[in-house]
Formats: sequence, structure tokens, C-alpha cells
Amino acid sequence: MSRVSKRVYEAKTTYPDRTKSEEKSFTEVSVPIKKLDTALLLLSSKEECVLLTVFSHITDFARRQDANVLELRAHRLLELLLEKNLFIDSENTMIRRFALYLLTALLDNVDMATFEPEQADQILELACRFYMKENDDFCIEYLTYILNVCLRDPQMAHGIVEATEFLEKFKLVFVNSENPDTVFNSIEALHRMLLVQSAEQMLDFTTQPDFPVDRIICEVTNEFQEIRKAALKTLKTLLADTGDDSVFEPLHRCFFVLEQMVKAFCENPRGPEAADIIEVLATALRSEKMTKLFFEQNLFDLVVEQVRSHMDLMPLEMRCTIISIFAETAQYEQFLPRMHKADITDMFLNCLMQNKPAPAAFVIQGLHRMSQYPEALRRIVAAYDVGAISKLVTILMSPEVAIKVREQAAELIARLLVAAFRDTAAKLQEQDIAAVLTAVITQGQPTLSIDLILSLLTIIESLAQNEEYRTILGQYSSLTEQIAQLLMRSFAHSILVNNIFRCLCTLIDEAPVRETLLANYIVSSIKRALKSLSNLVKTSVTNFILQTTRFNEFIDAYIDRGILEVLLEFQKHAFCVSTWGPAIESILSKCPTMKFAIRNCLNFTDITAGKDFYVSRRKFDDFRNFQDILRNDCSPLDAVLVVNFDRPKPDENDVIDVPVRCLNTITDSPGDQSWDYCKRPGDLYLPQYLEALNQTLAIHGLVENPERIRRSIDFENVAQRSKLIAQAVFAVMNDNLKILDLNSTEECCRNTVRCHLQDLRHVLHTNFIPLGMVRSGCQFERAILFKGLADQIGLPCTLQRSVDGRMLYNEVPLPLEVEKDVHCDKKTLKFMPWRMLRPTHVVDLMYNVGDLYPMQSRQALQYLRLY
Repeated sequence: MSRVSKRVYEAKTTYPDRTKSEEKSFTEVSVPIKKLDTALLLLSSKEECVLLTVFSHITDFARRQDANVLELRAHRLLELLLEKNLFIDSENTMIRRFALYLLTALLDNVDMATFEPEQADQILELACRFYMKENDDFCIEYLTYILNVCLRDPQMAHGIVEATEFLEKFKLVFVNSENPDTVFNSIEALHRMLLVQSAEQMLDFTTQPDFPVDRIICEVTNEFQEIRKAALKTLKTLLADTGDDSVFEPLHRCFFVLEQMVKAFCENPRGPEAADIIEVLATALRSEKMTKLFFEQNLFDLVVEQVRSHMDLMPLEMRCTIISIFAETAQYEQFLPRMHKADITDMFLNCLMQNKPAPAAFVIQGLHRMSQYPEALRRIVAAYDVGAISKLVTILMSPEVAIKVREQAAELIARLLVAAFRDTAAKLQEQDIAAVLTAVITQGQPTLSIDLILSLLTIIESLAQNEEYRTILGQYSSLTEQIAQLLMRSFAHSILVNNIFRCLCTLIDEAPVRETLLANYIVSSIKRALKSLSNLVKTSVTNFILQTTRFNEFIDAYIDRGILEVLLEFQKHAFCVSTWGPAIESILSKCPTMKFAIRNCLNFTDITAGKDFYVSRRKFDDFRNFQDILRNDCSPLDAVLVVNFDRPKPDENDVIDVPVRCLNTITDSPGDQSWDYCKRPGDLYLPQYLEALNQTLAIHGLVENPERIRRSIDFENVAQRSKLIAQAVFAVMNDNLKILDLNSTEECCRNTVRCHLQDLRHVLHTNFIPLGMVRSGCQFERAILFKGLADQIGLPCTLQRSVDGRMLYNEVPLPLEVEKDVHCDKKTLKFMPWRMLRPTHVVDLMYNVGDLYPMQSRQALQYLRLY
């Protein structure tokens, strides 16, 4: 194989002809351009030197004044840049910088809202593409600004959150950047992304490993104010969630952010960002974990030391702003002693008293929370002497004060009434609290918020727990009137209606309150509440009814003005309201007339004594028919027997005189005879029957149960007293009636009784007949008298109407003594409440007078004519 030698140098034998290449080349052209349109046309050039020259001139033109940028916008520079894709693909870095700079100038001086939606989307899309492939620091700076401007639109911000690849580079660039503008715009852009996310989305976004939370925390102490403010603003959003799943789950990060915030504050407590730092710190300290670190790491002491050192030099507004962090830490009772020892209570009080017209809401909230600590509470009470309560009352009354401040003032007063009632109530009384509450409630919505009204009602309830102050509030009728009118306007808010009814329950013992409520449409409000769709409202109103059936005027209103009717008609819609049925029974138990008309029975606890008891011989399928008779008719078709032991003579106001001129149209008797009638007649005979019965019981040693056990049963004499009452009834209602045998099929001569009642109606000119005037009566009339006398002497008995409505009968409770049955032991039953008794025997008032027949026995069925 031959070796080929290589030479280092070989002589050239041919050379290029330079003359020919120069003849073919295009020489450089320099043309002066003085019009913007011409310059913009040159942006379509392929020559880098041309583009650089034109961009340089356009940039210099844009920098001179803002009006020039607007002229560029008018000459469609934006559209041209978008058409050229912002020169993304240009290899010359300066060209890319010039393009991005001009776009930032346009965005900075022209409102983004004036762009077409397609243009805005195109700008964002190009900026993201540019960002993904760009590494030049200046271009990145311009791009972050462009992205930040685009993200002002929430829709764009929401869309970019899903761009995973872009966000990875965005966060990486931010973490490693030393360019202040890039850092600032990156933080701003991240904050705008956070604002458009839900809580769950933000949790997922911020807990990703590459989320730059630590870099944001570091920037709190950046030398540039704009960056510090942007970092603080973003941290405030992030610190809203410091739970175990959040980005602040690690304790080291919690301590890091607290340390940075305290460091930033302590370096310049009176600096321009001090208020922002305090606001972010207050947000962090809403978490118990953060607060615990704040105290354990002595950061609390650092802040307090700075506050004390600069307190005298700070304006009042700044001093009060700083203590907002203490209002947050005060919600955790374990730190209250340490806070009070550091004079935080006095700081709150000073801000309360010195701010005019009112401090910020957190000042009063801080006092509210500090009052949980006894020593702090004593200090607050001691401040009453310098006008603390009067200041709170003034805030409460002032409509120009922010509603949140007024709410906190009302809550604090309510809290102080619970913790220091005597001192607080006395000071409130000096402020004429009834007039104050009336004036505030009069302001109405929307001046008042729901929370403020609820706090006012709580104040009223607290004061009303004391009889003396309840009387004062009750005598101020304007307050009750305003509450009643507030109730009428509050049915859009079920919680408010519930609390108003509860508040009224505490005042209802005062007679002026009851009178004012009935005069201010409380019945209409009750009806509306009963028909509400809210179970909370229905529960509260039925509870109010239960509380007010102690008073006769409310019982009359509930019956006469339709409340009872609504309760009965809407029972099927109230199956989730546990107090609905008891409300009905509470009304009926106070009105035996209505209860018997509706239920057709009176139980052991349904006492007829002390009131009028009307019983119609007719059985009504609808109690409202009987109610109409009592309210309107003076002469129903059937007799109505009236039982009342307390009115020997009728009240003059109840007697209706018929004019003489009307008599000849009503009766055949001469027209000069007087004629009157009465629906509430007096009864001269019933008191006499009762007196005679008491004498008989005394002779037999069967007096009424002792007072100490009035509601318990003396079973030893139940049967004996029942027999004596039955005999007394038989004695006064047996005229013209023969004694029948229980085993016979013959019945009482009802025709005799009917004629007797007809005669009484003729004498009285009405069908409302006093029971004492009835001398002939069968089971119906006798059972009514037996019930009336038994109620007078304290003997438990019932009054029952038969299914056909023609017969009444009575039942009494007796122990059914079964051998070795502990439940029937007389010693056990003796003290059983009446409501737990069960009827066991039927009383015979017709045949074997006074005998007691066990229920369901043959004799009982014979007596009831069922056998």
C-alpha cells in the first residue's frame, strides 16, 4: 500500500473574480423617513438591520410622551405586532425586546377593556407561547408584565390556571429571578390566579411541590415597597386557610411567615406597610396553631415591646390598627392572662374611648373576647366610671357609624349583661335603655342588620330576666310596639322571627306588654307564622302560644280571633313541630267550653271552676258553628247550659234590654211589658248547691284534699265523695222524673226534660240557661252538674259525650287492686299527678245513684245503653 503524503500548504492556481461579485451585490441604501406609517411598513422587512433601526426609532417616539403611544395605537401598531406574532421567532434578541417593550407600552397606556375579546385572547396566547421558549431576562420581564395585565380579566386568569406546562416554567422563573420587576409582576399574577379559584381549587394549586410560597414569604422584607405590598397582599389570601391540608401545614413554614411578618413590623413600626403587615398578621393569627406559635416563640413580646416604644409617636388610627392582631389572639382563652398582663385590655379601652365617633369593629370585638378573663372583665367594669357604657350606647344609637361596629357594640353590651349584670344594668338604666332600644329598632332595615337586631333582642332578654328591669321595659309601651311592628316586617328571616317571639316571651308577664301586643296586630303575626313554611318559625310561635295561655286576654284572642282555628286546620302541615299539639291543648285546657265542643270530653286536668262553661245539647261536627252561636246568636235552636259558681247575679253590662217598641213584633204579650235576656247569666242556685255539698262532706269527714297535696289523690274517699256528689245531683234534678232500674230497657222521660228546658227558655227569653235553674235532668244535665261540683271540691273526674252526642257521663279514677301488683299500690298512686291518671269507673247518676261501674263491665255498658 502506497503512502499518500499530505502537504501543509498548496499553492492556489485560481482566484475568484471580485469584480463580478461586486457587480452583482446590492449596495446599502440610506433613505430619510419622516412619517410613522412608512416606518410601520418597514416592520415587514426581512432585514434585521432594518427592523432594528425602525424599532429603535418607534421606541424612541413612544418614550417621549404618552400621547405618542396613543398615536401608535391609532396607527394599528398592536394589530401589526400580533400579525407578526410579536417576532417570537426572531433570532435577534433586540428585535424581540423591542416588540415586547412596545406591547407593554400599549398595554400600560390603553385600557385593556377597549380591546376586542379576540385581541385580548391572542395577546395572552402569544405571551404564554413566548414565555415558554424565552430565556432573555429583559424579555421575561416584559412578558410577566403583559401576563399580569391580561390576568386582570378573571376569565383569562381562570383559564391560565389550567395551563400546567406554562405554570411550571412561570413558577421556576419566579423562584430564580433576581429582576425586581419580574418578581413584582409574578407575585401579582399569582395573586390574580388565586382570586379566581374556589377554596378547593386553591388548596390543590398551592399545595403543589413547586408552588413558590417560601419565595413570597421572603419578599415581605424586600427592599422595594411595591414588591413588599404585593407579597403581603398574596400572603393575606394564602393565610385565609391555615388548616392541616393547606400550604401552611408544616410548623416550620408557619413559624417562618410569623417571623418574617414580625421582623418586617419591628424594623419600621411606623412605616408605610405597617398597616398591611398588621392586617396580614391578624389574618394568620385567626388560626390557633399560628397563635400558639406566636406566643410560644415570644413573637408576642416583640410586638408588644415595639408598640409600647412607639405608642406615643404613632397617630391614634395607627395605634388602634396595630392592636387588631390582639383582637384575633384574644379568641383563645389560654392566652388571655398573658395579654391582660401586657396591658392589652387598657389598649382596647383607650381606643374605644378616644376614637370619635367610634373605633374600628375589632376594638370592641377585642374587649368582648377579653371579657372572658375575670381580671380583664373587672378592668372593663371599672371603665364604666369614665363612660365606657355611655360610649357603647352612643355607638349603638348612631346610624352614621358602620354597621359592623354597631353590631359589636350590641354584642359587647349583651355579654356584659351576662358577666356583670348588676353594674351593667344599672349603667344602662342611667342611659334610659328602654328609650335607646326603641330608637334603634325604629331605624328599621336596611339601616339595621339582622345580627344587630338579634343582639338588641338578646339585651332585652337579659334585662327582662330581672323583675325590676322587666317592669321598666314593660311600662315603656313604645318599645313593645316597635318589637311588634318589627315582627310584622321580619318574616323573610326565620331566625329573626324566632328570636322576636322568644324575646316577647320574656316580657309577656307585664300587663302593659300584653295590652300593647294585642293592640298592635300580634294576632295577625301569629297567624302568618303558623302558616309559614319554616319549621323554626312554627316552633317559635307555638312556643309563644304555650307561654301566653296563662293570660285570659290571650286565651280570648286565640279563640275569638281565629288562632285556634288555624292551629286545628293546619295540623297536618306541622308534623315536624313538636309544640304544635301542646299549643292546641294549652288553649283548650284554659277554655273547657271549646275543648268540650272540639274533643267532646274533659279530662281530670280540665277544670271548669273559675270560668264560664257552656255546653250545647247539640253535638257539632265543626266547633266554629258553636263558636258563632256563642259570639253572635242569642237564641239557638237547642239549649245551651251555662255553668258558673262565681256569679250569683249577671253583670249589668251583659244584660241586653229589648226596646219596648220591638216587643209587639216578637211576642203576643202586651207591648208595655219589659223584656231582657243575657248570654252570661248569673246563677243563684249553684253556690247554694256547693255550700250544701260541702256541709255534707264535712259531716262525713270527706273535705277537700289538703293544700299541700291538692294535685294528688286521696283514693280512700274518692268513691264516697263521688256517691255524695251523685246524690246531691240527683236531689236537685229529679223533679217529675221517676226512678228507673238499671236492668230495664226503659229510659229517662226525655220529653219531661225537654219541656222543662222549653219553659226555662221562655222565662229567660234565651236558650242560654243557668245550670242551677234546671230541676229536671237526665244523664246529660246531671253529668254536667257532677263535673262542675267535682271540680269545685277537688275530685278528679271526666266529662264524656257519647258518640251520638245525646248522652254525657262521668268517669273517676280508682286503683284496680290486683294482688301483688306494685303498680296498683295505693301508697304509690296517692301522689300520682292528675295528668297521669286513667279513668277506671263510670259514675251512675240515674239508676243506682252513686254506684261506680268498672269500665267495660256489664253495668257500665247498661248505663250507657250499649248492652
